[in-house]
Amino acid sequence: MDRTPSNPVPVAPPGHVLPELPLQELECFSVLVHQLHFGRTAGLLGVSQGRVSQLIKRLESRVGAPVFERTSRRVELTELGRGLAEQVVPAFARLRAGYDEARARASAADAPLRLGFQCAVYEPVARAVSRLPEGAADLVELPWGDPFSQLDRGEVDLAIALAPCREPGLEVLLEFSRRPVYVAVAAARRPAGPAVVSAEELAALPLIEPRGAAPEYWRLANAPRRTTDGRELTYPTGAATVQEGLSMVASTGRGLLLCEDSTRYVPRPDIRYLPVPELEPSALQVVQSVRRPHRLAGRFVDLLLAEVS
Repeated sequence: MDRTPSNPVPVAPPGHVLPELPLQELECFSVLVHQLHFGRTAGLLGVSQGRVSQLIKRLESRVGAPVFERTSRRVELTELGRGLAEQVVPAFARLRAGYDEARARASAADAPLRLGFQCAVYEPVARAVSRLPEGAADLVELPWGDPFSQLDRGEVDLAIALAPCREPGLEVLLEFSRRPVYVAVAAARRPAGPAVVSAEELAALPLIEPRGAAPEYWRLANAPRRTTDGRELTYPTGAATVQEGLSMVASTGRGLLLCEDSTRYVPRPDIRYLPVPELEPSALQVVQSVRRPHRLAGRFVDLLLAEVS
């Protein structure tokens, strides 16, 4: 049977040597195209102005014609130089970006997994972290009202945040812990009464929302403006952290919406946590940047999935 691939990859014949690619000259050319000034180009490259002239002359010798017109007052591209710049400058930028990314990934290969979390490190998360090699993960608390910025900037490798996430460049690896929503109320103002909060009662309660740079769709999901039966909810103020919000609950009589798991991690004698059946449940997601995947991300997700399944 003929097993020859339908589209074989070209292979250089034995002894074939690719022509030399003058990277130093092309880098100097790419910078000078933008600067059109030998002195500034020399400063950016960290070489002397004479070295810049030498590299450009060497490139012109390789090409076979001038690529710049130089006078005492200005530097301009020749027609040949413009054509070369159209091809070389973007290609060299991609080459530099690819090289820099490879170096960054290599240097980060042994770096700990920086794991961002909102509100608390819940038990399944803590158990999954404990099953990684010792020192393989660092925990970083994320702002309550800004779950994705640190991940997008590369300050953490994974974010465990309240759903949803629809940010460009970020991908959801796992959704878990779908739980009912509770409202925190001051115990002094609600010492007794029904064990749940109705939609009517919630609509009459001023609420505290997360304060930060969270996208609007995330804010609407975690600080909803209406109950499922259409009653309007109001948020006259916000808080940067859950702890700040709970202090405001105890002192002002306002309410704060939380997932059920959070109520177990922040018990306070001056606050009651009551379920709100009229709101959609919340969920947590594990999110990573598609540009900076960490080598331990998949392993952590597998461990966490085993804990929550």
